[in-house]
Amino acid sequence: MRSILKVLLYTALLAACYWCGFSAYGDYAQLMMDDGDGLSRSARVKPGKPGKETNSPPTAANADETLPATNSPPSRKSVASAQTATTGEETDEGIGTRTNHRVGRNYLRLLGYTVGFAVSLLGLGFVAAQDFGHLLKSQLGREVSYVDARSARKAEYDRAERTALKGQHHEAIRLLQAIVAKHPGHIHSTLRIAELYDKELHDFQNAALQYEQLLQLKLPPEQWGWIAIRLANIYSGKLNQPRTALELVRRLAAEHPETQAGGKALKRLSRISGAGLDAEAGKDL
Repeated sequence: MRSILKVLLYTALLAACYWCGFSAYGDYAQLMMDDGDGLSRSARVKPGKPGKETNSPPTAANADETLPATNSPPSRKSVASAQTATTGEETDEGIGTRTNHRVGRNYLRLLGYTVGFAVSLLGLGFVAAQDFGHLLKSQLGREVSYVDARSARKAEYDRAERTALKGQHHEAIRLLQAIVAKHPGHIHSTLRIAELYDKELHDFQNAALQYEQLLQLKLPPEQWGWIAIRLANIYSGKLNQPRTALELVRRLAAEHPETQAGGKALKRLSRISGAGLDAEAGKDL
């Protein structure tokens, strides 16, 4: 049933486009013909030139020769010719008035048919675009989206940030975890989860797990070093695991000694080595 309605809709729109377009073309052609007739008529009609009259009135000398022998009434043909000669200008004005009315009607019809053609064509394009989108969706097996994955991910991240600003930290973490589930290894989302656990909820166990996941990712050396320092402080202070903190500090000093975080780790290790207190390695980095 839906297919039949769709076919009828296409047929009606195509018929409307054809009818309006053909009628608009006809009215346009008629207007061009009327303009041509007007130009030719104006070229044919020329004003008379003043001059001497050739037919002078009869004089008394030749009155007998010019006057007819009998006083017969004028014929119908001569009367009609005289009326046509005296009313020639009025006839031309009447023709011009009727022509102007016809041209005005043609212009109105041309405008209406043009608007109808444009509306029909837009409707046909809209319906065809919808059907083409559905066809692509069925062929590709997914909805065609004009927003790339990166833009959609950014929108989801911004939503999570707005939720966190409202104080709904657990909901924000849930939204960020959904991003990580769809985009594994997304650094910003994982780091934000760790920060929410660490600084907002003071859930240091989950914060340490998130920081550990970050250290498994490919990060810039400087960023990796500061995350390692923060994790070492959590291990040594909040979780009371100084040995784990010391291993992390040694790893930082060995892998990224050129960074500021690595320099801080080297200073800390030298101070611990001088004091001989490995158990205090991670405190107050």
